[in-house]
Amino acid sequence: MLCRSSRDERGLVTTEIAIAIPALILVVGLVIGALRWSMDAISATSVAAETARAIIRGESEASSLAASEKGLPVADWSVRTEPLEVCVDAQFPPPLPLMAPVTVTQCAPR
Repeated sequence: MLCRSSRDERGLVTTEIAIAIPALILVVGLVIGALRWSMDAISATSVAAETARAIIRGESEASSLAASEKGLPVADWSVRTEPLEVCVDAQFPPPLPLMAPVTVTQCAPR
């Protein structure tokens, strides 16, 4: 009986490994993607605030946006001038295809 039972389970370890390895790779990929997305969001916040302050100090919008694009080339940069402040928006792609793009806004008072 014991020998018969071990023969029925032949190949189970291979099957479990064949299922576990792609699942592990998927989880690791998602974690790395989430970390990358978080780092982009933090960088975009910092660069947008720096760009808004530079425009308030009197630097041209074109040169400030060029520096922003150099700092984080993945994002689309834009400037909004409002009566009391200058706001810089950075929009970059989402971490997953079905999500909306992520927008970061930083403003500097005049």
